[in-house]
Amino acid sequence: MILELEAYQAIGLLLTVAGSIWGAGKAFFARFDAALRERDDSLELSISNVAKQVQQQTNEVRQIERDFLMLKAELPEKYLTRMDFNRTFTVIDAKLDRLYALNNQQK
Repeated sequence: MILELEAYQAIGLLLTVAGSIWGAGKAFFARFDAALRERDDSLELSISNVAKQVQQQTNEVRQIERDFLMLKAELPEKYLTRMDFNRTFTVIDAKLDRLYALNNQQK
């Protein structure tokens, strides 16, 4: 079987095959590009969400630090340390002992 084509038929057939290949390639790369764009958009959204969470956690840490510093500032005013209690108790105990001794001397 011999296929005989005129020049315009050969050119038309060649253009048809080339156009089909070009169209299929363009469709394939369009899908590939759409998938990449969708992936990029989802990654940008995820990164944005992570950035918001990091900012929120940073604000929470700063608030905790402020609360801790305020607690450290209030601590000496509101609470008594063991050494302070022992010192105060020793002074009161010494005064009571002195009063007891004076009371015994007067009898």
